[in-house]
Amino acid sequence: MFNKRRTADSHEDEDTVKLPALCGVKPGKYLTVLYAAVLTGIAFFILIFPGIVKRGSFITFTSEPSGAAVRVDDVFFDATPCTIFVAEGRRRFDAALPGFTEFSVEKDVKAVLFAFGILPRRQTVHATLKEESPLRALALGAEEAAAWSFTGESGITYQTPLSLSEGAYRSAPADGAAADELLKAAARFASTRSFLKDLLRAKFLADNAGRAPSPLTAVRSAANILEFIGANPAFTVELAELLGEEAKPLLESAWYKKNVLNAVFPSEGDALSESQNPYQARFGGDLTVNGVRFVEVEPGIFKAAAGFSHETPLERYYIAEDEVSDGEWAAFLAENPEWRAENTALLAEKNLVNAQYLVRTYDEAYPAPTVSGVSWFAANAYCEWLSAKLPPSMAAAGWKVRLPGETEWEYAAKGAAAFGRLKKMFLKRTVVKLDSGGAEVVSGEGPDGAGLWEWCADSFAPIRFLDAGPDSVTAVGSPKRGVRGGCWVNPAGTVAPETRAGLEPASCSPFVSFRPVIARSQSAP
Repeated sequence: MFNKRRTADSHEDEDTVKLPALCGVKPGKYLTVLYAAVLTGIAFFILIFPGIVKRGSFITFTSEPSGAAVRVDDVFFDATPCTIFVAEGRRRFDAALPGFTEFSVEKDVKAVLFAFGILPRRQTVHATLKEESPLRALALGAEEAAAWSFTGESGITYQTPLSLSEGAYRSAPADGAAADELLKAAARFASTRSFLKDLLRAKFLADNAGRAPSPLTAVRSAANILEFIGANPAFTVELAELLGEEAKPLLESAWYKKNVLNAVFPSEGDALSESQNPYQARFGGDLTVNGVRFVEVEPGIFKAAAGFSHETPLERYYIAEDEVSDGEWAAFLAENPEWRAENTALLAEKNLVNAQYLVRTYDEAYPAPTVSGVSWFAANAYCEWLSAKLPPSMAAAGWKVRLPGETEWEYAAKGAAAFGRLKKMFLKRTVVKLDSGGAEVVSGEGPDGAGLWEWCADSFAPIRFLDAGPDSVTAVGSPKRGVRGGCWVNPAGTVAPETRAGLEPASCSPFVSFRPVIARSQSAP
């Protein structure tokens, strides 16, 4: 009820409120109960309710090395180090990192009821991961970094991971010499600044067992890097192109002019005649296998274009006179129906081809009857099939049909320019004038026009002829395979025998075909 009263020192009336009794209970008592109930409810929701709805603990998960994927009862949560909430009960915790044996442990996750929201229950799990084999993590990191190298330079909105240096950190401590071999193989992919940064970071981590370098070890690492650069002028030239203006002091140094320019652009001296030139490919007789005509390439020495002081001895091999024709491919399909075009979807599921498998262009300039739209895997299947058609004497002597190595392809292409023995190996109106030191591309009419790009056996790396062991090169691998030769759609004079490109092995294109070789070696040089 409301009452009006006048105060002694004021002429204004004041309203007063008097609460009535509630069921005979005076206001002072039931308000006290109400306030207590509200405070009790607040305390309940702060101290008790969180422990009811979240029955479990916060688990802090760490590992050595860090970065392991964390799974709880086969459900992925995060990567170490991390803290996650896990429900109460018996749980299995797994930590997995590529190149390491998986860690697994079972624990009872407990819960706390009182004050969980303020002081939640916490537990810890630490995983010490053991490497599957020495340097396995570094090899996997190098393989991943090689794949990322083809995505281009990092930018503001796009950053490539430091896979190589993470692998070096995870593998440390490890065999320094073996680690260096893997890093040399990885250096073949240093075609971006981000990869170069990752490579340098990996080198210092590998030399310092995954820790920050001391002044002494930093000097040793720098000296080792300079030694590698000095022994590999191809890498030095690539580095100069990559750094641009920042490389100007290097390009103007006496060391660069003496040790790199002289190696890359040596003085040729007096030109040798074709009969005197030890680097000139020479062709012998012909050999026909199941209708495919091969031309003999006599033993010789491949010398890299523009010098680089790189020479590769080549044994005798035979190379197909022309790219595989539609008729020759049809003979393969007749005995291997799983590779027919109607099975494209099944082949694509196995990542052997893509949707462009055996698709060809109807452009009038297309160099018919060459088969096109063939993946690297399909081309290899054809080579394996044709190997079974070799004369028994050749098969017994270890000869096999396979795709050519890039070195074999280039060596034959330069010889074809001089003698006109092979067809469609490079662009129309492009010829090669040979000298004693290599090859020089000039404008002119080339032999038999142009065909298609052709698959090679090699894994593709942007920088060739770096000093790396074959086992390390295999361990690093590459997501791409080499293609050579150009295509009739490329402008005249833009593609030479030295021109290189790479495609994913499952890629199929109407601009790509292949020509096999017959060789004794198991792998391409």
